[in-house]
Amino acid sequence: MTELLYKELTATILRAYYDVYNGTGRVYPEHFYDRAMVHDLSAAGITCRPQPEHQVVFKQKVVGKQILDILIADEVIIEDKVASSLTRLHKAQLLSYLKVVNKQIGLLFNFGGPKPEFQRLYFAPRELEVAKTQIARAAADANISGLIEPQMVYEIVGGLFEVHATLGPGFIHRIYANACYHELKLRGLSAKPQKAIQIFYRGAPLGELKFSHLRVADAIMVFPAAIQNPADLGLPNIREWLRAEQIPLGIVANFHDTELKPVFLKP
Repeated sequence: MTELLYKELTATILRAYYDVYNGTGRVYPEHFYDRAMVHDLSAAGITCRPQPEHQVVFKQKVVGKQILDILIADEVIIEDKVASSLTRLHKAQLLSYLKVVNKQIGLLFNFGGPKPEFQRLYFAPRELEVAKTQIARAAADANISGLIEPQMVYEIVGGLFEVHATLGPGFIHRIYANACYHELKLRGLSAKPQKAIQIFYRGAPLGELKFSHLRVADAIMVFPAAIQNPADLGLPNIREWLRAEQIPLGIVANFHDTELKPVFLKP
């Protein structure tokens, strides 16, 4: 039987988790549990780095920074959650962080449920490729053939899937916007970063809102997002903005999910 990686270290961390879970309430903010875990692990002689900051690199390009919850002994990442239960998205986020910092073991702890709940995740570094069949399926589902510039749209959608498959969910929207810009430039597309969108109310402009997005060849706007509720993106307002800018097509991609589902908008 293969020996678990960092078996003794993770056993010590798990004991600390149960002690903190049993010694605290269920409604505190996450950083309270982070501090409690650091307190117990440090007392046990374990080196802890709370909230370490790491660069996020996408295809040799730094696209932003990510702050982790805790890095233990420079080898194990701890991600603390306060939720009714752990979800697939929580697991996918921790796997994303393991990829970014090139670590193999992550521990996902939930302090918000009625009983202790955790997952031990293992990440095996390997070359990540986006399957062409996945991109083709997305193109077919989105009916790209009926849109303007179908070949360009296909390349954009392929780039969005490439970013999602490489980084995974769990980062802020600006990181995805930077990665998408880099990927589309690598694909030879004329992408220009944009910093704000106009907000409208009943056709009247209210002002600009900071939001990183991309204008491609003055024909398509790409809106990378990382938001829990897609409805909060304000799709009707994006349509109004496309109409005001005389852009015939918008592509919205929400990276805050285990699956990427691009939305195509016409003014």
